[in-house]
Amino acid sequence: MADILNLPQLRAREIEENGDHYRIKAEGMVEPTACPLCASSLYRHGTQPQTYMDTPIHGKRVALDIQRRRFRCKNCGKTLFEPLPDIDDKRLATTRLVKYVETHCLRKTFAELSREVGIDDKTVRHIFDDYVARLKQDVVFETPEVLGIDELKIIGQYRAMITNVEKRALFDMLPTRNKADLIIYFKALPEKRRVKVLTMDLWSVYRQVAQDQFPGRMIVADRFHVVRMANDAIERVRKQIRKELSTRERLKLKNDRFILLSRHDNLSSSAQEKLSYWSMLHPHLGMAYAAKEAFHDIYNHPTKSDAMRAAKDWEASLNPNVAWAFREVKGALHSWWTEIFNYYDHPISNGYTESINNIAKGMNRMGRGYSFDVIRARLLFDDEARADTRTTVRKKVRKRVQPPDTFGYTMSDAMYQAPSQSRYKTVIEERRVEYGPYLPTLAHKLEAGDFD
Repeated sequence: MADILNLPQLRAREIEENGDHYRIKAEGMVEPTACPLCASSLYRHGTQPQTYMDTPIHGKRVALDIQRRRFRCKNCGKTLFEPLPDIDDKRLATTRLVKYVETHCLRKTFAELSREVGIDDKTVRHIFDDYVARLKQDVVFETPEVLGIDELKIIGQYRAMITNVEKRALFDMLPTRNKADLIIYFKALPEKRRVKVLTMDLWSVYRQVAQDQFPGRMIVADRFHVVRMANDAIERVRKQIRKELSTRERLKLKNDRFILLSRHDNLSSSAQEKLSYWSMLHPHLGMAYAAKEAFHDIYNHPTKSDAMRAAKDWEASLNPNVAWAFREVKGALHSWWTEIFNYYDHPISNGYTESINNIAKGMNRMGRGYSFDVIRARLLFDDEARADTRTTVRKKVRKRVQPPDTFGYTMSDAMYQAPSQSRYKTVIEERRVEYGPYLPTLAHKLEAGDFD
């Protein structure tokens, strides 16, 4: 009859069911044969009761009661316990329970796992920490050539998100976006020399950190964040006008806000009619929409000089009636002038921005009950998302060839061989490279509830 434990080095002797858990009396199957210090023979020296937790059976917690045998060396007097290979060295739990916690700690809260398996939630946390530490050693992402710095608000706090822009992959997530923490992080970044370009939103701390840690690298203000400032400006005008409207008109204008945020060329004929209606009813709203569109059009110019000229013309032509709403846009345009127009030297795509926004929404939902460390680990080490950017790199390498054994050769044969011949040969080396989890895949999984 099969043993209920199904562990090679432990055998169940007695099983007792106690409501919500099983208590199993078990005994070890391995007996030490010699003293580990002097290799002398041993004799039994009593037993000591010990209790370990095991993986649940039939949805119930399992406690293993073991009368662990003790032994003493006949020569040096050293005492030792019988070895239990199926028990974890650091915890009062079986090795398979530790593995079970590792498997589920990225999908369940520590408190939930603690209740399920019967170990303290601090122990679950320690298992998680050890597991993530191993993952960090085993899973190493290639340092990006185009490094993006963005931010997400998770569990009520802004966190820095580091991305590989070219691969549209998540490179890392930091617990804060503070300058001191970012500098410490980038100081320790491996292969920093690989970074050629940095892109970021218009937060001065990111630029200060980039200039400090990546001197001489090009900094590009992310286009999405630049044009979004104009959208924020028209929202200010809309909210200002809303205060003077009746409840019915206020709700109507709220429903039509997406028309005001859309580009004119993307509006349907009915949406354009609504836009004309609001512009006629509230001329300041029409002025703000025109200013927003003109600001977006700066990026449509084919050359850097044309775009700079258009930016100056936009500022000069800004209608005084709505200029107050675009004050932040004008300020950013002045202080980030070089970085904004570096886009023309390195036109970085912002196609991953939508994925980041969807990830932010999903993580805020997922954040209920999870710590930041768990959320970070679940996203960074998701194998399915990592597989989308994983690749094999082949490289030609010249390797030195061991000269042939000249034993048995005549002197003339040895002298005939030119010293430079067959000293090196070219071989193809392969290595697997990971760039990080693919952002669109993470967004899709979050939307589908795979991380809930």
